[in-house]
Amino acid sequence: MPESAKPTILWVVTDDKPGHRSQQEGLVERLQALAPFSVHWINTETLQVSLLDTLLKRPVKPELPRPDWILGAGAGTHSLILKLRHILGAKTILLMRGAFPMALFDANITPVHDNPPTRKNVLPTVGVMNPVVPRYEGRDSSTGTFLIGGTNAHYQWDDGYVIEQVEAICRAQSQVQWTLTDSRRTPDVFLPALQARALPNLTLISHRDTQRGFIKQQLDKTGQLWVTRDSVSMVYECITSGAPTGLLDLKPLRQSRVVKDMNYLLGQGWIRDYTHWDLQQPLPVSESRLWEADRGARWLLEFLPR
Repeated sequence: MPESAKPTILWVVTDDKPGHRSQQEGLVERLQALAPFSVHWINTETLQVSLLDTLLKRPVKPELPRPDWILGAGAGTHSLILKLRHILGAKTILLMRGAFPMALFDANITPVHDNPPTRKNVLPTVGVMNPVVPRYEGRDSSTGTFLIGGTNAHYQWDDGYVIEQVEAICRAQSQVQWTLTDSRRTPDVFLPALQARALPNLTLISHRDTQRGFIKQQLDKTGQLWVTRDSVSMVYECITSGAPTGLLDLKPLRQSRVVKDMNYLLGQGWIRDYTHWDLQQPLPVSESRLWEADRGARWLLEFLPR
């Protein structure tokens, strides 16, 4: 095998928290699509490295090939990947801002809303990365999807107000067959209350009944999406998918980072606001396109030696 064709050995150190794992999966999938990589996932619970191990450079995971790159996401991975860097000499990549100075890591990919410093080894992103692959053609314009969040620390949750908005959209676009799913944060009374409205063009599916990959399928094919603005990760996945996306209205509890982030997205035209949209018109495709996992992967391939 030619030298240039040898795969880069990547250790992905994960705490398996869904949000962190999703970011890592999105980036890793794009790295593997763009260049040869041999990827090994390591859970923080299965790998304990002491300070003495680090100082003496004791062998770590000898059953795995020595890494060229080590990728971590989440506070529980920060000190561990720095220890691994000292022992193994690999390049370290951190997703999101951590407690340690960013200069200690070879590369950082951090959302703009975390106020990353201006450094050549830091790539600011619009929101967090995710595994969603954009699709701009072939969507079914006769379908639409509602993605509902729930009780949160940033917006005042109001079942009745959200139901009113869903009903208004369904009635305004009666030619569209809508699907709605809730989340673990949605109050138990929400779906029964909405079911009582008996909207003929709305199908309700509890998150408890969705099959694996259901959300991904909806993001990939639906003609338009409406999402509650408390569901931050889902909002960015919706935008990344390429589907026309709108935000259902909720009243902010305070000017938190999440509230400012959603206002920024609205101001930049990435998404549409329920309160300022003609509901009889289908949501338009955004002129701006977002695929931060792809941008992050391309930046790493250019920035870090392999």
